[in-house]
Amino acid sequence: MSRLSTDGSNALDMTSSDKDFRFMATNDLMSELQKDNIKLDDDCEKKVVRMLLKLLEDKNGEVQNLAVKCLGPLVNKVKEIQVETIVDTLCSNMISNNEQLRDISSIGLKTVIAELSPNSTALVSTICKKITGRLANAISQHDDMGIRLEALEILSDLLNRFGNLLVSFHANIQDSLIPQLLCQRLAVRKRAITALSYLTMCC
Repeated sequence: MSRLSTDGSNALDMTSSDKDFRFMATNDLMSELQKDNIKLDDDCEKKVVRMLLKLLEDKNGEVQNLAVKCLGPLVNKVKEIQVETIVDTLCSNMISNNEQLRDISSIGLKTVIAELSPNSTALVSTICKKITGRLANAISQHDDMGIRLEALEILSDLLNRFGNLLVSFHANIQDSLIPQLLCQRLAVRKRAITALSYLTMCC
């Protein structure tokens, strides 16, 4: 069994001032996370999650993109509390004033939702419940159309994959989606219709 270490030079490179070192270190981490037999202890999990979430704010786009790709394999290799930390941070970043951070965090949420295993029912249920309310609020309360569009798309992904686990949220989701059908932006109306269709399928 391969054990990932965050104590060596690789971990230090992820915080290096040199973007090439940060990129190579993150690429090495990606390679390790893709191994089926990788083992992370509690301390290692926390450090990896903290470093990757920090790299989402990196000034270099290539480093950001690689960091967000690492979230996919990571969510199935860390404990539930770390996945909660990841989605909490991504949800907060998604409504940030920093447009680049918003965009990369939206991609991160889509990545996490796509990679969650349906067999991990308890984890999926917890994460879905944690995300759903915040997405519904972003849709119904945010004036920024970019944020609203991203939230609608992510909510559609969530309903498509795990709508049956969100029964207790269906009324709240519907209440946030129906008003979007009257929005002047065609893209918002289309995404609201898509989300409502997924909601109807799992009712």
